[in-house]
Amino acid sequence: MLRVPLAELCAGERVLDDTSARYVTRVHRLETGAVFLAFDPVASLEAEAELLSTGRQVSVRMGRPVPCANVPRRRVTVIQTASKGTKIDDVLRDATELGVTRFVIAIGIRSVKRPLASQLPRWTRIAVQAARQCGRGDVPELVGPLPLGDALAEPGTVRWLLEPRGDSLQNAALAALAAMAGSDGATVLVVGPEGGFAPEELALADRLDYRRVALGPFILRTETACAAALGALLATTGAS
Repeated sequence: MLRVPLAELCAGERVLDDTSARYVTRVHRLETGAVFLAFDPVASLEAEAELLSTGRQVSVRMGRPVPCANVPRRRVTVIQTASKGTKIDDVLRDATELGVTRFVIAIGIRSVKRPLASQLPRWTRIAVQAARQCGRGDVPELVGPLPLGDALAEPGTVRWLLEPRGDSLQNAALAALAAMAGSDGATVLVVGPEGGFAPEELALADRLDYRRVALGPFILRTETACAAALGALLATTGAS
């Protein structure tokens, strides 16, 4: 069934905004009587909607909203250190599809690009579209940009920092499974920029009890590392 993100769901008739109307009637060419699933990714609610009219105004009849059925079961936070170009966009898209519940954008000592808080609405749109595509009923909480030193204070039961000379991520994930058994503790994963972490950042992470973990013998791009680590976490702990 087609999924359409809509804010403030409530039972009854409503007129769709221009973007949603265009998506339903022009992109997917739904006709009167067709049914689609509307979801509010902020409130994590969903409801079936029947298309009533497709003229100048596109109206629908909404059913009773209910909690979204497909949302992450565990709390996973990614702290992504800013990188060049639009790499944060790619990481956020992957992180949303892989069940991350909180996404923190950080600025490290070796970050070339310094993202601005004014970009948050754009990142929110990217997360919403990723949730729509993958069938997820909510989106990660977006935070930042923050200095990496501040972001590292993020609370978590299990804290990992990706570093090529770290321990095996597979072993760390098995330890995490044991640590979180029967609890609702959060996992925190920190990904560095292209130039890696500065020595003082690694020292701070060590003092904050982050475990340095590696993804294998090869050094991955920053936009690849997050997806690979989250995939390993999901495969080992089922944290989705």
